[in-house]
Amino acid sequence: FFGRESDEVVQDLLGRLLVRNTEKGSTSGRIVQTGAYEGGNETPTRAGMKYPPGTLFLMKYRNSYLFNIATGKRGEPSCVEVRELAFHDGRIEGSGAVTKFFEITPDLDGILLGNEIEILGDSVDESEVKRIKGTSSNSRGYFLIK
Repeated sequence: FFGRESDEVVQDLLGRLLVRNTEKGSTSGRIVQTGAYEGGNETPTRAGMKYPPGTLFLMKYRNSYLFNIATGKRGEPSCVEVRELAFHDGRIEGSGAVTKFFEITPDLDGILLGNEIEILGDSVDESEVKRIKGTSSNSRGYFLIK
């Protein structure tokens, strides 16, 4: 699933559930906005873009960690960012807010998705996806449910 171009993966993530499993139980939110990234300047904060596909990559940005998942091929910079989640009673906007809400800490950086963090459910139909221009030099765009 994650071993593809980031802009293909992000569209398939929309509508699915991001699930965080802990000893306390499970929490989930519906993915409603994502970002796709390929290449760009190699910096220490972007090193996780080269992780194997399906690996959690927490990019440090200001005082938070942004929620990303490596895509493409190991060793080539590519990832998707979970930018917004919806719940029955609201939304969480921003990938840093996602990591805080789900209590995803830097020690989870580099884990494969599976036990502690999962993606479940079905994606929305491609006709329900809107693409907007991204703001960073390596962005392939932001994708959201219309």
